[in-house]
Amino acid sequence: MPTPAAVMKCRLRDLEARATELHERIAVLQREAEQVEEQVTRWRIGGEIFEEVEQELREGRAGGQVGGADDTAAGPEAAGAGEAAEAGSRYVPQWSEGADPARLPGLYAEIVSIVSDADGPVRVADVVRALFGEGAGRSRQEGARAQLKRLVERCWLASEDGRAFTAVSR
Repeated sequence: MPTPAAVMKCRLRDLEARATELHERIAVLQREAEQVEEQVTRWRIGGEIFEEVEQELREGRAGGQVGGADDTAAGPEAAGAGEAAEAGSRYVPQWSEGADPARLPGLYAEIVSIVSDADGPVRVADVVRALFGEGAGRSRQEGARAQLKRLVERCWLASEDGRAFTAVSR
């Protein structure tokens, strides 16, 4: 039969081993937490920079030039980009006489082309099928709906009910 002292020593060794194990796990978790905190800091800084640039664009004072070149030196094809920056908060510029839909950013140019080439009113699902094929999901539809509505707001397209979109006759 073990003595009380032997049982106590055995329990003490078990508790010390458990404490060591927990301290090692804490050290691993602290290293993980530091790595995640570094990522959080990077994302916060990125978000702040994004907000600053977005504010500059809204105010029409986009600072800094890529490559240090003057926009006017790039030729007539750069004029549309300058107009978009002058418009402030508009990444998709307001339609104006002589505006070229091919100069619209992202998928906007393709969307205007699809709607313009259609024989009649076009629905969101039609645009999504033309852009992404039959397997396009709900998120693609919602994104296209937002883009179509933005094009209507900026007078590139027309819609009476927000569901069917047509080219603007000019």
